[in-house]
Amino acid sequence: MAESKKLDQEWLIRPTGDPFVDAGGYVIEYLQKKFPEKDIFQLIEYITKIYVEKWGGKLNAFFLNSKITQPAFQGERKTEETLKYFEALINESEPSEFGYCRFTGRETMLFFGGRDNSIMTGSGTLINFHHFFQKGISLSKEALIRIHFVPFACQQLQGKISFVQSSNVEITKLFVKLTIEKNLHELSIGVSEGIAKSSFNKPANAIFDFIDHVFSKLWDFGEVSTVPSLTLYHFTNFGASPEIQMYQLPAKVFLFYRTCLQPRFKDDWQKFVRSHYFDAKHKGAKYNLQSEKFEFAKSKETDIIDQNYYKQWFNLILNKLLINENIRPEFLRWSRKHPFNLEIVSIYQQKIIGMKKETINKIKELAEFLVREGDADKIKKRIKALDGAKNASNLRRFILKDIVAANYLAGNNNSIVSVEDYVNYLFPDGSYWAEIRDILLIAIYQELHDKGLISEELNVELESEIEEVYTNE
Repeated sequence: MAESKKLDQEWLIRPTGDPFVDAGGYVIEYLQKKFPEKDIFQLIEYITKIYVEKWGGKLNAFFLNSKITQPAFQGERKTEETLKYFEALINESEPSEFGYCRFTGRETMLFFGGRDNSIMTGSGTLINFHHFFQKGISLSKEALIRIHFVPFACQQLQGKISFVQSSNVEITKLFVKLTIEKNLHELSIGVSEGIAKSSFNKPANAIFDFIDHVFSKLWDFGEVSTVPSLTLYHFTNFGASPEIQMYQLPAKVFLFYRTCLQPRFKDDWQKFVRSHYFDAKHKGAKYNLQSEKFEFAKSKETDIIDQNYYKQWFNLILNKLLINENIRPEFLRWSRKHPFNLEIVSIYQQKIIGMKKETINKIKELAEFLVREGDADKIKKRIKALDGAKNASNLRRFILKDIVAANYLAGNNNSIVSVEDYVNYLFPDGSYWAEIRDILLIAIYQELHDKGLISEELNVELESEIEEVYTNE
């Protein structure tokens, strides 16, 4: 057994900022608590035997031509060669040099890291990939040991490897803990053939499901001083085409999503999100708001699809939130038919888009004015005119004619749109006119829903006329 006294035990688990090195450290930390009687070399032996004996050495997506994935080594030889390497690493009999570790920043003995023993770092056959024509990046033995444990912190997702890192360490540790426990459970019941598979096959679905779990385990809905961001690493280090894609969920999206799961918003938000699942094999499937299931009509029967199945489908809302695309068009389409808490739209516009609160309040006031009389024909004409506004000039004309002038002709003493409102909130420099139009439409529809003024007949008429507007555009 190698003597571990030459190892810096603190640097086996201390955060470094590198996602893969830190992931390996969190695995070590978890296993040290689970097996306090084992030293680090025994933990290396424990994890290596799992890789070789239970997973058949299937680590090609992590390490290229390592001792474990090397075709020349078979069976126990894979374990023996791996343990020889780490014993030499710990005892510093491996070729080394003195300097600063690329990941920990420590001045210590350094060893070369390539695609055989580290992740996404290039290889010895591409020496010009590294500074000073080195055959690999220079790493401490603690960093290389940590990387060996990384597979146990990752999940298979859409044919590649996934790992979630957060700016909040406890959230990253939670993902690692969940993954380790999933791996250990599959090992205990004898069904493990490789790293654990994610319950999802879409990155957006996977990351937001994990956020749901974060809220159930770590996070409450109170005020917090620091809202975390999340990054999902989706990668493979396999063969001739290593690649990595990062899905970054900013703190502002995390905060917005957390807000939507509060009790007063949750029901509206979940109906909205779940109605936006889509699967090409079930094109035309409709979400039933009461049963919370999709109904897929066939020639002679209707299939009922529950959440355990449709949660694997592509979700437009979750995907747009993940890749930072605007979901305002979906809010508008949904509002035409469904009551929806306008405060969700307000929070989205403020937290994600950056719209001023005063702008949203003014839009709400204008929406109330436009439907105040309850005249279905007049409301229908106004919605059609507003939908027909295809540039800033059209929108300004609508506001001046249908709101400002109408307010004056009604004999109201107070102006409904002041110069300050017009310049600073409705049409400030750098604003996008279509944003104002769509939010005003959403607010109008929600006023109609709240007042019980949006009948099925009115909806049908509006849909056909709005469709005609867009067709003729």
